[in-house]
Amino acid sequence: MFYWGDRKMYRFFIRNMHETMRIIVITNPRRDAYRLYYNQATSYKRHNLKMINWWIQGRGLFHHPTLPNARETFKDFHGRVIQVPVIHKPPWHFVKYTNDSAVVLGGRDDKLLKVLARRLNFQFEYFDPPERIQGTSFNINGTFDGVLGLIWEKEVEFFIGDIALTEDRFKAVEFSFLTLADSGAFITHAPSKLNEALALIRPFNPQVWPAIIITVLLSGPVLYLIIVLPNTWHPKFIVQDHGRLFFDCCWYTVGIFFKQTGRSPSESHKSRFIIILLAVSATYVIGDMYAANLTSLLARPGREKPIENLWQLENAMATKGYKLLVEKFSSSYSLLENGTGIYGRLWEMMNWNIKSPNSYLVDSVETGVKNVRDNLNIAVMAGRETLFFDTQRFGSTNFHLSEKLNTAYSAIALQLGCPYKWNFNNILMGIFESGILTKMTEDEYENLGKQQVASAESAPPPPPGPPGSSPSEEEDDDQQLNKKQDDGSQRLQPLNIRMLQGAFYLLGIGHLISGMVVGLEILCFRHNSSIKRRHRKFGVMHKTMKRIKLFCMRIVNYIRMKFREAMNDAIIATLDYIE
Repeated sequence: MFYWGDRKMYRFFIRNMHETMRIIVITNPRRDAYRLYYNQATSYKRHNLKMINWWIQGRGLFHHPTLPNARETFKDFHGRVIQVPVIHKPPWHFVKYTNDSAVVLGGRDDKLLKVLARRLNFQFEYFDPPERIQGTSFNINGTFDGVLGLIWEKEVEFFIGDIALTEDRFKAVEFSFLTLADSGAFITHAPSKLNEALALIRPFNPQVWPAIIITVLLSGPVLYLIIVLPNTWHPKFIVQDHGRLFFDCCWYTVGIFFKQTGRSPSESHKSRFIIILLAVSATYVIGDMYAANLTSLLARPGREKPIENLWQLENAMATKGYKLLVEKFSSSYSLLENGTGIYGRLWEMMNWNIKSPNSYLVDSVETGVKNVRDNLNIAVMAGRETLFFDTQRFGSTNFHLSEKLNTAYSAIALQLGCPYKWNFNNILMGIFESGILTKMTEDEYENLGKQQVASAESAPPPPPGPPGSSPSEEEDDDQQLNKKQDDGSQRLQPLNIRMLQGAFYLLGIGHLISGMVVGLEILCFRHNSSIKRRHRKFGVMHKTMKRIKLFCMRIVNYIRMKFREAMNDAIIATLDYIE
């Protein structure tokens, strides 16, 4: 509020007034009379001071209330032309960039802006912002990057697009009522098919293998005890070799589980009952269930376990070499940069590669989705709705969308102190509550489906454009490429011998092991034969040496006995002299 003593309003003073400033100028043209000028009295003039009231001695103010209501003033912009920045980000805006301009082809937010313009009676013109980014936070030098920086510097009225609400952005701009209730997510490449050769053992997961192995190992000893214990209490037959009987029981039970024939180790009723129980379990429980699971796996080949949450993504980045990409100066970028816990650890892993800093940044989410499509170890974090739409554009079978990470809301960014924020909110709340805003988003998905059907029926696309062309210029080529990839993954394929290659691999392994066992037996037989021949060759000499040794031992014993007899006779002969 100013008191202006001069009679003339200088032009440089009026031009330096922003619309977000509420400025009241009071003049004194004559004695006991004051005029009030207000810059927000009109909605179609940016640098303007209009007299809205005056005060006279004895009568007071001429109009009440003193200032006009901004809500009523900005109900009608009277055809005012507003410059609006635009960034290519489907499905919110489809932009085709040329050398000197940006042409908007459509989008959900383009329709929303047309609704606002029709209701408030203003016109708008799109222009290409210098950096083509939204902006996240203030820099060290006190500036703000991107489109939000233009709004903060009062160079742009507002920006409408997929712009998420963050604390840093609230310091530079104001936000209207929400235009989208979204959540954060990330996408990875679709899980690859598992090796069909391992389909034979895939039904036996870690929860099944221990039970099967324990059953096979315990069946033989149980059958042995059932045969031996009753015979111990009431002997009916003689067990010549318990070790042989135990081995026969174990071998027979293993043969039952492998569906091989064999001779029963006992003919008792109890052993037959156990054998029948094992045969039924092996045939109808294990065998049939295994055949059913194997058939389902062959009919629908298994895939790798997908990456669903941030902890699995962290493990994949640490062990499998995954790389996380994010759109530069987006809300996801700010979340990772300023986050703690799992977000902080992911940010540290993203900055491990010191040789190529900022290698995790992409110009747009669309570019990141293309990288995921073309690479197996790439992940992109962004808004879930944007990622879902791009995955539909580039082939949904090529991607896997994670679970929801965090709640995020998008709104229109306005200048701080914007006088027509209430008018925007009033319209947005109306179309949001009535479901029109949701219908606009659904229409974009419906149009995408129609475009894909039309592209499938159209002629082959033209050759690829030159390097450096915009994403929109290469959209037809991408649709044709995605159509081919979808056809290759969704088309039903007949059964072929390749799906049964695991059986042949298993048969080959069995033959290999059998050959190794036979070779080992041959080597053992030859070794035993050579030992026997060596024994036969040196048997006569060994017997001769043994006889000579025995003869020598007899001579030594005979001499020792004669010596002892002579000594005894000599001692007895000397007894007379001793007496």
